[in-house]
Amino acid sequence: MRSFQFFIVFAGFFSFFVTASAQEESKDKLNQPSVFKEYYPIAQRSYISAGLGNNEYEQILLDAKPTVYYSFYNDIREALTAEERTPGYAVYLSFQPQFRIYNEESKPVKTPSYKILAGWQPIIKTSNNNFLTLGIESGHYSNGQSNSAFSAEFEDESEEGQAVYETITGDTDLSELLNRETGNFSTNLTRISFNYRQNKFTDKTIPKRIHSYTLTYQLYHDKFFGVVDFGGYNPKDIEIFGRHQVEAQYEFTWYWKGMRLTAGQDVFVKFDAHPSVTPYRSQTRLIVHPWNNDLGFFSQFDFGFDDYNYRFVDNFPRISFGVSWDWFTPFLLESNKK
Repeated sequence: MRSFQFFIVFAGFFSFFVTASAQEESKDKLNQPSVFKEYYPIAQRSYISAGLGNNEYEQILLDAKPTVYYSFYNDIREALTAEERTPGYAVYLSFQPQFRIYNEESKPVKTPSYKILAGWQPIIKTSNNNFLTLGIESGHYSNGQSNSAFSAEFEDESEEGQAVYETITGDTDLSELLNRETGNFSTNLTRISFNYRQNKFTDKTIPKRIHSYTLTYQLYHDKFFGVVDFGGYNPKDIEIFGRHQVEAQYEFTWYWKGMRLTAGQDVFVKFDAHPSVTPYRSQTRLIVHPWNNDLGFFSQFDFGFDDYNYRFVDNFPRISFGVSWDWFTPFLLESNKK
């Protein structure tokens, strides 16, 4: 297995610790930036959820993604609140583990996901106070397992494990064949995103209506950061999950009776994946922040391929309800102008 297991497991526990610490700190310093609480226009929310809808092989009890960002440099707040128009920049690490607890007696947390990405985001404010952002992120994505993805008997990339792939044809149902206990998923990846935010202000400092549009291209590649032979994929696996993915996201945020609400729609499209893989995924959600702070309550409806490491071979609809943390909301920004 080419994954660096110890590092990603450590990052998963580190993410849980930092998320809890940041939540406690935010009670007293909600609007204060820190290396763990900064503003990123392109970011993943933390959440924990339960719901209805499963594949025929597993029943999900809880799904959690305790995402953490660590800033090495971030002057985006200063740039967006400056009197003159000036670009802002962020350089950071992002830890994005995802854990699922299944309705099983033993080992309920199976093949957790880990994404560890280094990122850079430049942003510019337009003449009418809208935001344009570019995001470039690159790193590693894996589940820390050691056996073949489609056989629990053999090690990943062993001669016997590689021979299993020779039995897979275009008609094979990969969801039925998948090794869900110890099957390895590992790849390096790079993401390039563009975000445009239209802001409508009811005063000079805080936007009350936001339309956010994001377009992302994701590339799976073998070498870490494209140059280092470290943490890549099994060459047989890349023929299964393909190299290219395109994502489009729209969110509308507004106020209602003192609450902040966000409605969103995401669409993901895979290219060059195995014929049994559903090539699309849709996510539709509503998030309510009743106290207009980081804490939110959401509902979400998904259909298409699953988003949990090698379980993208699965395809099922699911409705979820849960709690989310939005550390990077633009409503925490406050202008220097008085």
